[in-house]
Amino acid sequence: MITVITEECNEISQEFYDDAMDSIQICQLECSCGHCGCLAGHGAYTRSIKTALGKIPLVIRRVQCSLCNATHALLPSGIVPYSQVLLTDHAAIASSFEDGRDGREVMDTNPELSPSQVFYILSLYIRFWRQRLLSESLPLSPAHALTKSCIRLFGRQFMQIKNTRNLLFVPPT
Repeated sequence: MITVITEECNEISQEFYDDAMDSIQICQLECSCGHCGCLAGHGAYTRSIKTALGKIPLVIRRVQCSLCNATHALLPSGIVPYSQVLLTDHAAIASSFEDGRDGREVMDTNPELSPSQVFYILSLYIRFWRQRLLSESLPLSPAHALTKSCIRLFGRQFMQIKNTRNLLFVPPT
């Protein structure tokens, strides 16, 4: 997958996603095989994201390399791969734990989150991510700053659990 650094967004939407992906040129993206300019559109899939406004369906674009045939999903930096929960909510739950709370207060800002989901996110943070962040002295806030550091250091977005290679694309300014 390819994580595209995007502006921090209060509410994710299909329009935000489409604008962010339309603003990049696919020929600038690098494949996991190391080549640039070899990716082309290869369909899409729908996934739901849990937000304060409810579950938002997003059509996620995919690209395929013409050299190695690898496929990649294009994700904005505010989305955690393989999760329906936004990066900001993951970071808020982890911050809550670090402040001595249990993370359930995050459900007040995002009623789509269930207590079991918050507990699951906390357990993943404690088991897989807490020590990594501490070892590199990475702060949990601001949440959007975690993306570049975690992909550069660990090859994954913050709170990405599956060991799928995640490439970072920083659009030119």
